Amino acid sequence: MSDPVHLELLGQGREAWNAWRAAHPGIAPFLRSARLEGRDLAGYDLHDAYLRRAHLDGARLDGCRLREANLSGASLQRASLVEAEMAGVNLRAARLRGANLRAADLKSAILVDTDLRDADLSRAQVYGISAWEVRLDGARQSELVVTRPDQPRITVDDLEVAQFIYVLLNHRKLRDVFDTTTERGVLILGRFQDGGLDTLRAVASSLRGMGYVPILFDFDRPRQRTYTETVLTLAGLSSFAVADLSGPSVGKELEAIVKAVMLPVVPIIERSRSAASMTKDLAMHDHFLYPPVEFESTEDLVAQIPARVIAPARAFLERHGQKLRALL
Repeated sequence: MSDPVHLELLGQGREAWNAWRAAHPGIAPFLRSARLEGRDLAGYDLHDAYLRRAHLDGARLDGCRLREANLSGASLQRASLVEAEMAGVNLRAARLRGANLRAADLKSAILVDTDLRDADLSRAQVYGISAWEVRLDGARQSELVVTRPDQPRITVDDLEVAQFIYVLLNHRKLRDVFDTTTERGVLILGRFQDGGLDTLRAVASSLRGMGYVPILFDFDRPRQRTYTETVLTLAGLSSFAVADLSGPSVGKELEAIVKAVMLPVVPIIERSRSAASMTKDLAMHDHFLYPPVEFESTEDLVAQIPARVIAPARAFLERHGQKLRALL
């Protein structure tokens, strides 16, 4: 619950509140779960305030100082935060649906599982944000500023793109990271149940020991986005893929990769099992390196990786590269 003294001070008006904040800079207002719906808090100094799970729906917070405030789990639906200073604010799991954040200072803000549907983020400063699983359906995101005030102004029209552009601008070795991933990354697909995970981990360990970057995708985890979308993204960051056909898990996603991405895919299968009927259809694509590599045990599979998995994939990549170079 909120500190009743802090709530009383808040109700005395902006001038009294800000004067109290100036006189007591070491006190962080404790306003947890405060019921502040529809309140006019424009211009209030709420920096460092603890507003976790506060109720601010429809509140007016224009020009408010919310730097380093903790608003995780708070509800600010349809609140107005025009030109609010929110650098470093924690908005984890906060609900800001329909909120007005035009020109708000969101530098270094934490936006994790934040609901910004139908919000207006136009011209907001988003340098250094941490944006993960943010809901942005219907949000207005024009002219988001991704650079610091002392740098040339660069704007984009998408919050998640803004985070990516920031990383590109500020991490000199990022290109090396991409090169390493696309040249050495290996997407590993297969079943994670009934011992399948042990097989995939063994493949990953073997590849890692040979300088590759294995990427395992767990098909048994809950879906937060379509599996196919995620797998295609990972495929685009890989040099080749290994697909275990010993179980039923990978059929749809494997088909999507083979049809959408020119990525060499090396199928593997336990000798005692049969591949799905669609596997032969995929063999019509040159980059699906049919027939599957059969193995009796994990040890048998690991022993075959250099000659039966890596070598064919690298050979395909070299042939494909030669074709592309010939076309230039």
